[in-house]
Amino acid sequence: MDVDLEQLIAEAARSGWAQGPSQRLAEEIESHIVFPLSSRLRAALGRDEAEQLARVIAWERCLELAVNPPAAGVSWGYLANLVRWRLMDAVRSDVLRGQRHPLTHQLPELAVSHRWSLGPHLERIASELENEGLSAAVGRRLIRVAADGPPYYRSAIILRLRRANATASQAEALAWLLRGGAGRPSALARLALGQAPEEIFSDPVVRRWMLAAVGRDLRFFGRPSRLGHRRAAGVEWLRAA
Repeated sequence: MDVDLEQLIAEAARSGWAQGPSQRLAEEIESHIVFPLSSRLRAALGRDEAEQLARVIAWERCLELAVNPPAAGVSWGYLANLVRWRLMDAVRSDVLRGQRHPLTHQLPELAVSHRWSLGPHLERIASELENEGLSAAVGRRLIRVAADGPPYYRSAIILRLRRANATASQAEALAWLLRGGAGRPSALARLALGQAPEEIFSDPVVRRWMLAAVGRDLRFFGRPSRLGHRRAAGVEWLRAA
């Protein structure tokens, strides 16, 4: 019998994360998340590390969901997808780390222990937004809202961000940064493909997305298009009125 994830999280939270309900949730995570892990992830990360990472990611997400559950609810499929994407992110990071010049391995890496990790690529986008003037807390919150799907098509991301009080231009820009569109890959996708961050974030199109995401381009409505020009003209008309 499949046990409802939301029910397990709620029971554990109501008990103050007592041993009994917490153990039951941990056992269900083992059977629904850890045991079905793909052989590719196990081979890439090592069996023990892949399984332990899956447990940690799933448990941390359950703790977050207990405090701030999404309106659409959660399921085992949602949690499994999130764990798989985070593990794939870890694999990509290991591959890229192995491609660095040997001397770079001597440089210490910054340990961030006081906040939830978004994953290296989303962290880089959050850092760039902060450099452009957006509050670190706001930037990380909006990125987490945008990434907290499914679904992950652009209109759904924009809707989630608008519900989280992002402005229209911010929501549109963040959706392009994280999801992209036909013929225009997102900044996130380009980072995942191994492109240099300096090249990505100096791209004029990405720069415009960044400015809109931090609230410095209030007329942003995606890529330049006839529809975008009509919307911008409408904004100007309203201001004149």
